[in-house]
Amino acid sequence: MNLIHRLKLKWRSAVFLEKRPEAGEVLLKQKRVFTLPSKAGLFYLAMLVLLFLASTNYNLNLGFGMTYLLGGLAAINALFTFKNLAYLRLNAGVSQPIFAGDIAEFPIHINNTKNLARYALHFNFVTDNTVEHIVDVNPQASVMLRLQVQSTQRGYLAIPRIRIQTWFPLGLLRAWSTWLPDTKALVYPTPETDPPPLPLSPSADGTGLHSNGDEDFAGVRSYQSGDPLKHLSWKHIARVDPDAGGNLVTKLFSGGAQGEVMLDFAQLNPQLDLELRLSRMTAWILEAERNGLAYGFKLEGIDHPPALNEEHRTACLQALALYRIDATSHAMSDNISDESVAKHFRKIGE
Repeated sequence: MNLIHRLKLKWRSAVFLEKRPEAGEVLLKQKRVFTLPSKAGLFYLAMLVLLFLASTNYNLNLGFGMTYLLGGLAAINALFTFKNLAYLRLNAGVSQPIFAGDIAEFPIHINNTKNLARYALHFNFVTDNTVEHIVDVNPQASVMLRLQVQSTQRGYLAIPRIRIQTWFPLGLLRAWSTWLPDTKALVYPTPETDPPPLPLSPSADGTGLHSNGDEDFAGVRSYQSGDPLKHLSWKHIARVDPDAGGNLVTKLFSGGAQGEVMLDFAQLNPQLDLELRLSRMTAWILEAERNGLAYGFKLEGIDHPPALNEEHRTACLQALALYRIDATSHAMSDNISDESVAKHFRKIGE
């Protein structure tokens, strides 16, 4: 971060109170709401100046009356514009985990505890080219909206700084405030599009063979000598070339001793890219879930026994999302600039 950028951040922190992430509910007090003339307001001000000068030069009493009337209207507008934003209570909800490449949704709760309706409140991120949400909030009421951020990498995705602004009622003034909630979304690795068959451990009888039942389809495994040809999974075989070293694939059906699915990261080819290995593990977890197969999970010190439930799935995917993530990046949102925060994710290293 260069010196000019640091000075800019310090200036915005001192003038506009853009500080570090804030946890819990935030109240937009008077010192957090800023007002400046809009473009229409600047033209309006120039018109008042010209009207006043013309009335002075030509001694037009009607012109003075019009000038004072329009000036008073501008003063009243300033009061209503400020009150339309001041003393709102803001709170950020919990964002649900997503997969890399998906859109993260951050729920924002807007609570109006005053007996004054708030109109045309604009919510968006301070970064450029972001979608703007416009909401009205009735007196003594609350509104919830969801701000969206595109994810690109696994890890934690911090919410960008939020800008709240309004031009109500006449559009002559712009009142605004900014807020950086202390919240982030967990981003899982992107599942591999066409992963290999699920890895299955040997059967409990120690023969290394798996006897298939003939009931519901429950998954696939590598072909083993003695498997009936009618159980070959031609759909999966078509994706590989046996002549080039690809494996034949056999279907598994419920009602047979299938063995257990063991997802061991150490068993993957270390020559593969790290992110590809994590994506493959993610895809295997989702496939085992779809097929109703209990699966174990091993990842450098993490060893979960075979299970099939939401808690097990969440624990495994979270371990993959945070694998080899720099621990110092947990404070990433504390030092993010307004221009780059929407694109800032946790660093991934090996």
